[in-house]
Amino acid sequence: MKKCLSLLAAAALALPALAQEAPPPGQDQPQGPKPSMFLVGVAKASVVDHNPVRTFSGRVLSPETVAVVPQVAGEIVEVCFAEGALLQKGDVMYRIDPVKYEAAVASAKASVAQAEANLSYLAKSYDRTLSLREKNVASDDDLDAASSAKDAAQATLAAAQAALVSAQDNLDHCTIAAPVSGKVGLNAAPAGNYVSTASGPLATIVRQDPVRVSFAPGSRDYLSVFGAESGLRSLFEVRLRLADGSLYDQDGAVEFVGNAVNPSTDTMPVYAGFPNPDGLLVPGATVKVEVQARNPARLVAIPLTALLHDGDQAYVWMVGEDNRPVRRDVVAGPATATYQTILEGLSEGEEIIARGTHKVIPGVPVEPVRL
Repeated sequence: MKKCLSLLAAAALALPALAQEAPPPGQDQPQGPKPSMFLVGVAKASVVDHNPVRTFSGRVLSPETVAVVPQVAGEIVEVCFAEGALLQKGDVMYRIDPVKYEAAVASAKASVAQAEANLSYLAKSYDRTLSLREKNVASDDDLDAASSAKDAAQATLAAAQAALVSAQDNLDHCTIAAPVSGKVGLNAAPAGNYVSTASGPLATIVRQDPVRVSFAPGSRDYLSVFGAESGLRSLFEVRLRLADGSLYDQDGAVEFVGNAVNPSTDTMPVYAGFPNPDGLLVPGATVKVEVQARNPARLVAIPLTALLHDGDQAYVWMVGEDNRPVRRDVVAGPATATYQTILEGLSEGEEIIARGTHKVIPGVPVEPVRL
């Protein structure tokens, strides 16, 4: 009972205080704090010179790699080059003992001389027989025999001349010259070795200036970015980065594109030529190939965070009347690490929501903050 009386007394003491805090009649009731609208960052669509660098892994190739193989058999009597030297086309590399080939040439020349003398005699004999036949002194058989002998002598001379050409060719091959200009490798046949056509390569020459670099963009990227071989040749420039990351100081040019897609990797082989006066590009080495358009494209660009996707459709949020978000469907182009390009749907200067897009509720006002 005492506890209930205590509670009633406390309530009675509190009533005057509440009455004092109540506003007088006729005055507006105080309003509580308004809930704040969602803050979003707003940016303007800009126009950029879009010219990204596309990087591919490439390999340095030599346009000419020639194995030097002997065409005749014999002992090597002289090696006329140093391993690793730069040779010019026509420089003498090896000399093979020519004695028997010189003798073969001399014998072939003697056979030619003998055949020429025999043909001269038989040609005169035919002329005499023809004159006698016209006077009815010689028979038709005599004339036919003289003609046949002259024709046989002509054939013998032709065979002797062919043998001389072959003998002379063998003698010429006793001197082995560099078939192309380039850097020679290891010498596999020092002087004193007996070599033949079955001995295999004596040395290999690799052309190093200019060189060729191969790289392989994916077939889909090749079509979407470059379009065709003519566009790749005329609209894009090709550069290289060496193994240490430095930029090669010589620009290249696309020479040709392969005639088929690699079915294992779905890539299209592309070959570009590069000057190599200092030998920095070594055949077989791996390099980075950078491909960039000669003339950049002027495209509308927005921050990466502004672009959203709904299934296959790309869109952005615009700030409409009363700060209410409005959806705008767009066609997205290629993106870089810093911006997203828009091909259709936006114009330069239009404002889009770039930050806080996750807060946007259609029809619910937002509070834009210019970025």
